[in-house]
Order: sequence, then structure tokens, then C-alpha cells
Amino acid sequence: GGTSEEDAKQARRVLVYVLDSSLRLLHPFMPYVTENLWHHLPRADANGDQAAHSLMLADWPQMEDQSLVKCQSTIETFECFQALTRSIRNARAEYNVEPGKRIGGFVVASGELKEELEKELKSLVALAKLDVGSVAIYEAGSDEAKALNNDETIQLVIQDGVETYLPLSGLIDKEKEEARLKKQLKKLSAEIEKLSKRLDSPGFAEKAPPAVVDKAKNELSELQDQEEKVKESLSTL
Repeated sequence: GGTSEEDAKQARRVLVYVLDSSLRLLHPFMPYVTENLWHHLPRADANGDQAAHSLMLADWPQMEDQSLVKCQSTIETFECFQALTRSIRNARAEYNVEPGKRIGGFVVASGELKEELEKELKSLVALAKLDVGSVAIYEAGSDEAKALNNDETIQLVIQDGVETYLPLSGLIDKEKEEARLKKQLKKLSAEIEKLSKRLDSPGFAEKAPPAVVDKAKNELSELQDQEEKVKESLSTL
């Protein structure tokens, strides 16, 4: 006895606030469990605010009268690391590298950023599937960095002052890639020839609806663009 309904509500608000803040703090370390628990807590309607739909997007707890302390250089380093990892992954996808295959990779950076990236080298190796025996970070302008820029590597510009070089030998098997591209070129040439004959046929142009003719022309243009890209890839090999 002695506890009013308003006091009970206030106690529940405090408990929800403490649990909500605790889950936000724990989320980076226990993402799945905290996300699931968080969705059982009472909260305001989303009203178009995506942060209300996910703990991952929710604001970090902070004092009402103080701004969250941020280290801009740390944020910039992390964004650079993200871009670096993303660029290598995109290159792997572009060159159809098998998911489990590890490739070489060499990063060029300078100053404090180079030092910070070196600390995260193991993470880069794991996230970008790099070969630990063929990975290094070199100082921009050094002889090692200059030697990387050759016909045997592809250059990825990450941001101003940060570049990555990936050895082509690790990205592709030249004979297999050449065979694959020739097969693809043969298939495209056959499709182009077939569609061209169809468009050149008087019966098709006269009887088919304009929308169908336009669609066929667009398909032919796309096939021709693909053919040119394959030819360029073959010439690069």
C-alpha cells in the first residue's frame, strides 16, 4: 500500500528507459539478441522515422545536456576502411572471383591514416578475402608504392591519397577467362544476328505493333553494347 498509480507508472517508465538504454549500448556487441528484445519494448510510433523500426538505426544514448563525444579522425579512418573493403569486394565481383578464393592486395596510404589502416590489416584480410602472404600497406611515394602501378595490377582509387592495387594473376585465370569471354561473345553474336534478321524482315516491321518493334530495337542495342564490352575485355587480356 501507499504507492499511487502515478508512482507505479513512473517506475515502469524508468525501467523501460534503463532497459532501452542498456540494449542500445549492448547492441554493437550482441546485435541479434538486443534487436529482438528491443522490439518488445513500448515506444513511439514510427511516423516515417526509420530509426523507430530498428535498434540498429536508433540514436546512441547520451546525456540530455551534453552532446555525444565524437572523434572525427576516427570516423574518417573507419569510413576509409569501409570504402577500401567495399572496393576490393566490388572488384572481386566484377572479375567473377570465386567467393572462397583469396587474392593479393596492396594498399598505398600515408601518415597517420596508413598507421591506422595497418592496425586493421587482419580485419581487411578477413573481410576482403585477401591472401595474408600477399598483402601489405606501403607509404605513398615510396619505391614499393611506385612499383605497384604496372600492367600486372588493377588500380582502385579509394579516396584522395589512398589507393589499392590488386594483382591480375590473382583475380583471373587468363586461359579460363579468355575461353569464357569467347563463349559469351559467340552467344551474343548469334543473338544479334537472329534479332537483326528479324528486324530487317519486311513482314515484321510492317505487321508488328510499334511497341514490339521498339522493344526489339532496344534489345538489339543492349546486345550490341554487351558485345562491345566483351570485345574490350578480350582485348585487355
